[in-house]
Amino acid sequence: MSIVKKLRGVSLAGLLVLAGVVSAHAFDPRTMLEGGAQADEAFRFGAQAYKSGDKSTALNALTYAAHNGHMVSQWKLGRMYADGDGVLKDRSRAFDLFNDIVARYGDARPGSIEARYVSNAFVELSAFLTVGIDQKLRPDRNKARELLQYAASYFRDPDAQYHLAISYLREENGKSDTRQAARWLNKAARKGHIQAQLQLGDLLLDGTQVPRQPVNGLKWLTIARILDSGNPLVLDRQEAAFALADEPTRQKAVSLAEEWVNGAR
Repeated sequence: MSIVKKLRGVSLAGLLVLAGVVSAHAFDPRTMLEGGAQADEAFRFGAQAYKSGDKSTALNALTYAAHNGHMVSQWKLGRMYADGDGVLKDRSRAFDLFNDIVARYGDARPGSIEARYVSNAFVELSAFLTVGIDQKLRPDRNKARELLQYAASYFRDPDAQYHLAISYLREENGKSDTRQAARWLNKAARKGHIQAQLQLGDLLLDGTQVPRQPVNGLKWLTIARILDSGNPLVLDRQEAAFALADEPTRQKAVSLAEEWVNGAR
């Protein structure tokens, strides 16, 4: 599962633990109106409101926390505006929020709690730059790739690595770079990124862009199936490839996949 999916799937209550937020007493929302609330407390209050379905209250609390320097609140606001989650979809506003995170926290220590959110902000900015925003941002795929390159290399973020690989597979000026694509897909796949595993598996099985490796290709599809067994799309892709493989390839691929999942990598 990609980091984006993981982050999107984490409730704000769960983010409290990730962000290291601790509150020993009940929060009085009136303190936000008076400007005396602590950012961590406002975030915690917003998290509980979001969890209970009161996204209007959550929006107000998270906005207050973000304006007072709470980066995780700012990231969550960016996601809400990007997805239209409890607010009118506003790609321009989402871009500004993610852009500010990148500008202020772009050198966060790799592996830190903050780094996962900062790295995702790079990925989100890259997506905006790829297609542009009406009356605000012109498409710039070169800059989009630079952002992915930074997040993929500095933060070693598997989702950035996956999207960087896809950018190399995409034809630019009539050509693609499958060698670089395979390199970054392999890095992301080894970190458990499901989409990267599927893409790498397909690439190795197809053999038209890179040397064909049927065992390794089926191995990565099988690993993806094991790690994301409830996903029908993953199941269909693995079963289709499995059906076309001969028995020795099947047995070797399954054996390697099980070894990988069990830690013998």
